[in-house]
Amino acid sequence: MGFLHATVKDQKQTRMDEWSEAGVEDFDLPDLDADQEYLVGLFFDLGPTRNNGMGDGPTDWDILMPYATAKALDSDDTAILADMCKGYYRAREAGTNPLAIAPVDQG
Repeated sequence: MGFLHATVKDQKQTRMDEWSEAGVEDFDLPDLDADQEYLVGLFFDLGPTRNNGMGDGPTDWDILMPYATAKALDSDDTAILADMCKGYYRAREAGTNPLAIAPVDQG
């Protein structure tokens, strides 16, 4: 998702918005089971990135731990959410390059 939410340098729209306007309806996102959908919902509720005062970065443990405590998440789900935030941020940053390859298309 981070790649799709990226705005390519010198453009005004995200990749997802640009592709949607071009008629793309299927973004090749993986099918999720119920447990994975639950984590994706938590992921976007938490917010995958934050401004750390020097620019955006992945949501870090100082935000994640109180959230996990409030949601009564176990340590595995908390670690997965941390990894999801890092992956989202890396993909969104990579997606600003106009020649970047979508993570789903990387071998």
